Amino acid sequence: MNRNLHESENQKKRILEKKPSAKVDIIFCDLSDLKTVRKAGEDYLAKNWPIHGLILNAGVFRPAAAKTKDGFESHYGVNVVAHFTLLRILLPVVRRSAPSRVVFLSSTLSSKHGFKKSMGISEKMSILQGEDSSASTLQMYGASKMADMLIAFKLHRDEYKNGISTYSVHPGSGVRTDIFRNSLLGKFIGFVTTPFTKNASQGAATTVYCATHPEVEKISGKYWESCWDNDKIDKKTARDEELQEALWKKLEQIDDRINGSIDTF
Repeated sequence: MNRNLHESENQKKRILEKKPSAKVDIIFCDLSDLKTVRKAGEDYLAKNWPIHGLILNAGVFRPAAAKTKDGFESHYGVNVVAHFTLLRILLPVVRRSAPSRVVFLSSTLSSKHGFKKSMGISEKMSILQGEDSSASTLQMYGASKMADMLIAFKLHRDEYKNGISTYSVHPGSGVRTDIFRNSLLGKFIGFVTTPFTKNASQGAATTVYCATHPEVEKISGKYWESCWDNDKIDKKTARDEELQEALWKKLEQIDDRINGSIDTF
């Protein structure tokens, strides 16, 4: 699923050149527009295909003032709400296809979420939803990636018993993609750090490992970095079940309001 159909076709050609027998299909999906996200999910359902591996790969890094087409702060809208909207409509298929896996792209920058120990659930939810007008782009991005971890760990609690393994993955510090295309500072940092960072294929290694390798099929509900589960990350925040439930409920309400309710079971 991609919003850039031209680049998707180019990638499809590259794959088929290397493996002519591969089956590759392209579905349009603009993660900044939740109606197209729901439509992408419906288009997939219409094909009656199983889902043994679902990778939720969004990771925009934009000026803090940017908004999605639905009016959400861009990091929250794309990295969190769109992820959840797609997951929600595809979850019954993932469940029926078990054993199956769901991989969320998080980040070590999730530790920059901006929470304080004195904050209650409502204050933390406000930060996760990008409602803090004084927050930096780094905090907005970090909060969105913390939200992805919260969703991933709740999914593990709910669905591991149904044969779904869940992984929260940090692709690596400084992976050379175009994530910083809307940030002049990010472009500069990306340029000067090129000799010390991973290329896109190296950055994808942990994601592919968690999505496909037999030895981690049952190792669910963990945070991964460099093909290793990392217990040093700020898991206390991400393991807050009350915050997980509050975020999940809010995201369901958003999807219902914009796209109409669905039966996920």
